Amino acid sequence: MKPIVLATDGSISATEATLEAIELAEAFDAPLVAVSVEHVTLPSYGYYGYGEILQELTRIESEHVEQTLERVRTAAAEAGVACETIHGTGSTVDKICTVAKQHDARLIVIGAHGWGPVRRAFHGSVSTAVLHQAPCPVLVVPGGHEPIAEDAEIVMLEPGLHA
Repeated sequence: MKPIVLATDGSISATEATLEAIELAEAFDAPLVAVSVEHVTLPSYGYYGYGEILQELTRIESEHVEQTLERVRTAAAEAGVACETIHGTGSTVDKICTVAKQHDARLIVIGAHGWGPVRRAFHGSVSTAVLHQAPCPVLVVPGGHEPIAEDAEIVMLEPGLHA
């Protein structure tokens, strides 16, 4: 059975994609392969202690990826979906597409941050790059919005007033 590949970074949009991927895997009675890729943003300059900072950033990112994959494993298990997880390093887009190709994926499910053109130009778009390089169909799931806490105070302003 061809698996559904989920690409996740643990963000809110990735959470929406995770729910969709699990639902699709359940509907198709297909296994799920979840991949999360380490992405360490490095300072562009070196100084005394740079090596230690790099090690710490890498450790933190590795832990984040493992926690993200554990959340996917737990959610899939609760839905009765078999789930393999892959902790990737290197180019995010290349790793996602390689995993999909190696597993002969039916589909890649990935979230979209919903960034505007300026932020997308600055940060790039993993989902767009995956769309162009994937060896199979890609479902880009729009991200949800930050949930509002039940006890949050909502302030309505009268016309002409500014916060």
